[in-house]
Amino acid sequence: MGIEKIREAVLSEAGKEAAHIIETAKKHYASLMNIRKEEIASEVDRLYKARTSAIADEFNRKLIQFKGMAGKQVLERRNLLLNALFEKAREMVLSWPAEKYGLFMAGLIEKAARDSGGKLRVHRDEKGIFIRILLDMNEKRSPETRIVLDESNPLTKRGGFIFVGTNYEVDQTLGLLLKDIKQEMLPIMAKELFSV
Repeated sequence: MGIEKIREAVLSEAGKEAAHIIETAKKHYASLMNIRKEEIASEVDRLYKARTSAIADEFNRKLIQFKGMAGKQVLERRNLLLNALFEKAREMVLSWPAEKYGLFMAGLIEKAARDSGGKLRVHRDEKGIFIRILLDMNEKRSPETRIVLDESNPLTKRGGFIFVGTNYEVDQTLGLLLKDIKQEMLPIMAKELFSV
């Protein structure tokens, strides 16, 4: 009986010790599981943030690239439209009746020459119009301030003239006049036509 009690006591003690070890192991396992879960959650969160940041960066890069290409296309299209518009204006001025064109050119000559004499370079096809203008204009001018055609140096394109004074030259060709107007009007027209 004594051995039986000892045996039961040892088994009881061993059972309690085993239960205690199992309980400690369960607590340790639960603690390790919680730590590992937090590590995994933290790693998943870090990966999620890194990947969403990479996606956002790639999206922003592509968006900037797209905006740049779209802006370039809009600018090219705008320039084509403006060039066509100014070419149409040039053609319109060149198609004016001779009297209207002559009055317009006479005003430009007066501004360019003022009280000075000089030579006028014009295109051969417009020589007749400018001869009439200069006949009228020179009637009111003194011999020193007369303006004559420079037939040795004709312009290569129709539209306007170049006035050559004694110490200055004024380009009043239609191409340059329209170019100057275009440069002045470009910001205003761009704002009106292409602002969003």
